[in-house]
Order: sequence, then C-alpha cells, then structure tokens
Amino acid sequence: MSQNRIHRLFGVSKGTSYYQKRGYPKSREQSPTKDESALAVLKEISRKRPTYGCPRVRAIAKRDFGLSLTSHKVYRLMKGNGLLLRNKGTRNPPREHTGKVCVPNSNTRWASDLTQIRLWDGTRLRFTYILDCCDRSIISYRLGRYMWAVDVEQMLQEALLKRFGQLPAPHELEFLHDNGPEYLEHALQKQLKEWNIKNCNTPTYSPQSNGMCEAFNGTFKRDYVYQACLDSEEEVRKMIHEWVKDYNTFAPHSALGMKSPAEYFNLKFAA
Repeated sequence: MSQNRIHRLFGVSKGTSYYQKRGYPKSREQSPTKDESALAVLKEISRKRPTYGCPRVRAIAKRDFGLSLTSHKVYRLMKGNGLLLRNKGTRNPPREHTGKVCVPNSNTRWASDLTQIRLWDGTRLRFTYILDCCDRSIISYRLGRYMWAVDVEQMLQEALLKRFGQLPAPHELEFLHDNGPEYLEHALQKQLKEWNIKNCNTPTYSPQSNGMCEAFNGTFKRDYVYQACLDSEEEVRKMIHEWVKDYNTFAPHSALGMKSPAEYFNLKFAA
C-alpha cells in the first residue's frame, strides 16, 4: 500500500512522516557562564539596594558595571533567585485626574509636600521638601518635630538661591502644594507674591493632584527610611543628608530615562 493511501486512511498530513525534532539554534542557547556572571552582578546590586526592582537594577548594571542585559533576562534571573519585589497591587482613584504635574523644563514648577517619619520609640518627625517637577531633584528640605510656615519660607528662599541666584521673572515659576496649614499661612502667601512665584494649591481630598510628591514619599520611605536605624532624632538628622544626596545623584528614575535627577538636570542645563 502506498504512503499516500495510508495518510488518507488515517487522515494525517504526509509531512508528519518526515518530521524530525530539532533543538534550538546555538545562538539561542543559554550560556551558563554568562548567566552566572550576570546573576552575580544582579545579586550584588540587590544586596546593596534591596528595594530596587528590575528596571533600576538593570540600569545600575549597565551604568556601573558595563553589563548590558535585556529586561526579560533581568526579570528571569531575578525571579528565579527570589530577588523580585512584592507586588502590592493598585487601587482605582475615586475621581478622574487628567492633568499632568510634570513639566518639560526645569525651574518652571516646583512641588512641595510634608510627610512623617516615625521613630521606633513612637516619636514622629516631619519632613518637608521642594521637588522640581521636571528633573525630580530635591532642591531643599527641612526636618523637625514641628513644621511652620516660616520653615517653608526659609526652605523656598534656599531653593531660589540655589537655582536662580535671584528672584525669578513674573509667572516664570509655579509653587504647587496641598492645603496644609503650613502652606496656607497668609504671611507665606504674601511672600510668594513678592518673590514673583505663582501659588498653586491642589483641590481638597485630591492627593493625585500632587502625585509627584506622593510618589516620592513612598519611594523615599521604602528605599531609605524603612532600611535605616530609627533609634533617635539625632540619628535621622545625621542620615537625612546622605539620603537626599543619594536620591539626587545615584538613584535611577524611570521617568528620566533611568538617569538620576542630577544627571538629567545637568544634561538639560548643558543642552
């Protein structure tokens, strides 16, 4: 009986008689040596930065170790060795937010917020800062048990000296903040007008309107505060400067093309 009649009888394709299983091409085979060397670098970065996810680890591996890896390979190696962060999930916002906090140029909009750092003995410290909505740099900050409008005013004056050296032109700079009493003080509002700064406060019960600061609060606590020894206020005061410096000069930021805020600002300033 011919092969054609056999294939018609069983209803199968003739090509199945000639099929031979083939392995992957050599170019697609994984190299154990390369995987081990890459894994050693990823483990080293994750050991020093346990709160960093795949994108940041990949960026540091390329920037500091000269190791170019695909995002899929970094994810595979980190997942297989228990280096991934826990996914907490997301919540749908109660209202629609279509505006954008970020701006294309530095020193056109600054945002500010106030968050708490709780010590191990229950003491609560208040941390406030000014963040540039383009390059994400922390320009100036204050830390203390209490925070008043005069502290915000001094912090803002320090930021103006760092970035402008003088008063900005009218309508050149916006100052975005929430409705905390420290920001709504009449003396501070008057001072903003004298300094040619446009005052912008968010709607009530709308933290998403100042989402850049809210995101920074979570990142700052996860990467620095929760990893540190919070025995006393003196210890936090000693570490806070290094935390801000590390965030500005080392930590990659996804919105900045995985560059640090200082790197991005220098590139924008040079351009």
